[in-house]
Amino acid sequence: MKAAWKVKRMAVRLRWPGVVGLALIIFTIGLTLFRVEASRQRLNALEREAAAVKAQFGKHATGPILTSNRTQLSNFYAFFPLTENVPELLSRINRSAGEHQLMLEKGEYKLARESNFRLARYQVTLPVRGDYGELRSFVNDVLQSVPSAALEELTLKRESADLPQLEGRVRFVLFLGAQ
Repeated sequence: MKAAWKVKRMAVRLRWPGVVGLALIIFTIGLTLFRVEASRQRLNALEREAAAVKAQFGKHATGPILTSNRTQLSNFYAFFPLTENVPELLSRINRSAGEHQLMLEKGEYKLARESNFRLARYQVTLPVRGDYGELRSFVNDVLQSVPSAALEELTLKRESADLPQLEGRVRFVLFLGAQ
């Protein structure tokens, strides 16, 4: 009885902003406890999954496979195609343009090598004409089919807002490994 009276007296003293604040504090504590328990369950599930993977792969899964920096770097450079593969890469780009009904009238091609960079940059600048969906699909297709390609520039212009045709310029950079 005495405790209930003290609680009522404290509530009267705090008024409604204090009661709301106290309710928010209690709510926050409850929510935090709930989140901690959910996180703990997730952690246990992940630990069980990790133990299952270790058991599946045997004793070799106890730590990461350590490779030297030199091996990692040589694996990185081995990913890039050589300059002798440029015709095949360009044919993939042209094939993709044909699949997306784009007209490639002419192109500018420039090979650049920098002395302090082991990769060569082969710039391919293509003027294109088509609608936006075709151009976007073309760019996505090239980036998917030529993994060493990067989109350096995409310029689009439309003669008027009524026309669906766009004229644009696409510049890809093909990164090539040393021979």
